[in-house]
Amino acid sequence: MTFANPLGLLGLLAVPVILGIHLFHRRFPPLEVAGLHLWAAESEVRLAGRRRDRLPITATLLLELLAALLMTMVISQPRFGELDKVTHLVVVLDNSASMQGRPAGRADFRTQAISALEDRINGLQRHCAVTLILTGTRPVMLAGPAVEWDQAKARLSQWNPQATRHDFAPAWELARQVAAESGQLLFLTDYLPDEGSFPSEMEVLAVGSPLGNLAFTTAVWDYDAESATGQIALRLSNLSGQDVRARVIGRSQGTEVFEKSVEIPARGKSALATTVPGGLGRMEIEVISANDGLALDSRVELVEPKLRPVAVAVLLPDGRARELFQRSLSAVPNVALTGVEEADLIIADSSQLPEMGRDVWWLGVGPLDPGEPARKAAKAVVGPYVVERQNPLLEGVTLSGVVWAGVQPVPHQVTPLVTVGRTPLLSQLKGAPTVAYLANIDLEESNLGESPDWPILISNLIELRRGDLPGLNRWNYRLGEGVAFRLKPAENETQQGVEGRTLTLRLDGEEKSISGGTTVAIQPPAKCGFFEIHDENGLLDRFAVNFEDSEESNLRELSAGNRAPRQRQVSAQYQVDPKYSWILLAATMLVLVVLLANWWMLGRARPVRS
Repeated sequence: MTFANPLGLLGLLAVPVILGIHLFHRRFPPLEVAGLHLWAAESEVRLAGRRRDRLPITATLLLELLAALLMTMVISQPRFGELDKVTHLVVVLDNSASMQGRPAGRADFRTQAISALEDRINGLQRHCAVTLILTGTRPVMLAGPAVEWDQAKARLSQWNPQATRHDFAPAWELARQVAAESGQLLFLTDYLPDEGSFPSEMEVLAVGSPLGNLAFTTAVWDYDAESATGQIALRLSNLSGQDVRARVIGRSQGTEVFEKSVEIPARGKSALATTVPGGLGRMEIEVISANDGLALDSRVELVEPKLRPVAVAVLLPDGRARELFQRSLSAVPNVALTGVEEADLIIADSSQLPEMGRDVWWLGVGPLDPGEPARKAAKAVVGPYVVERQNPLLEGVTLSGVVWAGVQPVPHQVTPLVTVGRTPLLSQLKGAPTVAYLANIDLEESNLGESPDWPILISNLIELRRGDLPGLNRWNYRLGEGVAFRLKPAENETQQGVEGRTLTLRLDGEEKSISGGTTVAIQPPAKCGFFEIHDENGLLDRFAVNFEDSEESNLRELSAGNRAPRQRQVSAQYQVDPKYSWILLAATMLVLVVLLANWWMLGRARPVRS
């Protein structure tokens, strides 16, 4: 027997104190008299001094000793053997999509893992507490810590492994913290790891087996505005050791749109492209093959992309610079030349800085000072150019062989993007009320407009502006990708109204609230499927998330087996105190009963009766 509070045993000191009181207490035998009033004050006279008497075994003595003993037990909290301890099993569940793999004629690996866990629980000799942890970039505690098995078993129905390839170490570390000094560690997976690659105190139980698999690794849907048709591009990987012949079927709202046959060599890939009518909205595409061990990656769901035209107003005076911009912009898809009121991007003379709000971008083109003396003093440079290649505006731009003419001192506060020496050639204005770029160049004298970098630079600018327009700029994502977009203010809505708006993300009847604002960021979804974004006025947009991970889709290396812990586990007993609550309450109530009985017994003892 052990004690949770050993200092509580000091209460046993009350026992000798009680015995001493009863041993040395002077007691008078009852004396019956005819009239107590004749004794006056002498009736209360006590003899001086003490002498030791034989210890009287009375009901009062026994009740007081019992009360002291019970209170001592309540305070010290005795533990009788192992009756108040249970096995604490901390289970890490592999949340990888491969756990959905299904061998022919058998249950999938997830079901096998659950069955193995039930066998482990049933094999324990005593009651157990269970903690369930799912692996992932951010581990999730599915059940626990330390809950009853019936409760943990109910939570297992929510385990739907769909994660892409990830590191198990964060989940292992969380399990070690939860187990501390009172738990056993168990990792359920479909691949038996090498010795030394997992925590030394953890047991590993693998339930996998090698499987062939056919998987979509790329799925893209583009839309051609000129022909009003869509182009779907697919890439299939045969992750098995034999050639595969399969059918690829695309459906929209239950209606078959296309069907194609494809042959893929063993461990090879195949690309498939097809044209579909515009206006379908969404599609479900699946590949059907006899040698397919994982259903999750054999199906993709796509949302038809929307046109996001960029309206550009070119306010440059007639001349070569204006012609260069108009010619380049006409070659970029989904660009419309408009007036200032409708423009998303304004290209103007750099001598007048922008006054527009953030919803209208601005590009100022030199010369910065159009005066004749300043233009004559301007320089032409040929490099070497320092290019800020991390800025997406300059992706693919080299400026090789470019003569940058009309360079003047920049009188504004700018963030340089292209420089020569210490002189900014292309920069972004600081403190501007909009996204504003400044080109310190005279296109009439420079050869930049004829270089290969010119169309790249214009295309990058347009795509950056398109990506900053309100609403989604992509509608199809890989599992693990985050979704970010700008929220467009409703009619007559202020910017503060946008910041306070609450959005709802829906998938298969499940809802999740997300914070609105000028920019909305949605954490990477943990499931595949069609997602809808709603606000208080209804549907805003929808997007699709698909599983496209060739590494996780490779099931050839899966295996079964068991790895025992390399280090002796710490105490496998978990202290369970809640079941003592009723015992402590009963003991406390018994003490009260004993004290009341003692009070009643003392009340009956009358030393003198008249």
